[in-house]
Amino acid sequence: MQIELPISKSIANRLLILQAIHGDGLMTVSCDMPDDVRIMSEAIRLLGERREARIDLGNCGTAMRFLTAYCAQLEGQTVILDGVERMRHRPIGQLVDALREIGADIEYLGEEGFPPLRIKGCILDKDKIITLDNPQSTQFVSALLLIGANVQTNSTSPYITLTREIIERYLQRVRRANYSEQSERTTAQRFTVSIANELEKDWSSAAFWYEYVALHGGEITLPGLFRDSLQGDNVVADIFAHLGVSTQYTEKGIVIYSSPLHSTPYTLHQDFASCPDLYPAVALTCERLGIELHATGTESLPIKESDRLRAVREHRTDHDHRMAMALLIAGYEVDDTACISKSYPQFLEEWTKVIRSHE
Repeated sequence: MQIELPISKSIANRLLILQAIHGDGLMTVSCDMPDDVRIMSEAIRLLGERREARIDLGNCGTAMRFLTAYCAQLEGQTVILDGVERMRHRPIGQLVDALREIGADIEYLGEEGFPPLRIKGCILDKDKIITLDNPQSTQFVSALLLIGANVQTNSTSPYITLTREIIERYLQRVRRANYSEQSERTTAQRFTVSIANELEKDWSSAAFWYEYVALHGGEITLPGLFRDSLQGDNVVADIFAHLGVSTQYTEKGIVIYSSPLHSTPYTLHQDFASCPDLYPAVALTCERLGIELHATGTESLPIKESDRLRAVREHRTDHDHRMAMALLIAGYEVDDTACISKSYPQFLEEWTKVIRSHE
């Protein structure tokens, strides 16, 4: 059975910020793309039209972090960034402090260290070195890198590597476009289209189909995923290899299928520091298979869309898209499926297709 995955919102949202900064025009964002991508795109559009704006980012933590840095360098603009109640409890102080170091004018409108924020855009000293060690979220580092700040960190997260690689590829194309004989206004449009067409599918979303195969067996084809992906969550293939799921790589994507284990593992040791979004699917798979999970690197999980450590333990959705999908596939009742569109708008349709295949 073939399952369609969403685009990687990690890649898409980084590209949107770069395109906004360099004035290339934005990639076309369709209604079937993740909510987080559509929220980011709409926010950037509003910022391009208004000198003053109040923007509701819902529960999109990526947009809050990336746009905090982006807005800080929009000279002459004033913006208030806010979101749902959960957003007001997701820390952003480290990023604000780092931006203030290089001249940003940012004010907390509520609790110190948390949104909502009032940002008055100004010229930033991007040459000044910012040291951001042990970041609460690697997106703080990525937000600074995307606006061209000189940030140094001790974090070796694949998400930061992803950001650096996307920036380098993007700037290479900008340089090539500038030297092209046809580098008039048409270049930006062609450039935007070529970037959009190369968006990878989302390895984070693939985790739930790995969970499905681990718990229910079968074989699923997932187009658009590749071994040499920029996304760090492609480690999901290695993790689930210990849980009875094999991965075959093809030119068009991957095929995952259940495979017998030589011996049933009684424990799984996994560090989630570099792949926190995989935790719900892995944890619930282990629970259902009777495998004890020894999880480390979970410090960021309590400040995600929900407190994912508690949500997994108590089988709660808490309006968290990844919890909803992981719980559904593990066979638990879910009281909120609307939140799934945050990252995977097609999921319920694909899930229904899988269920019907077994009727």
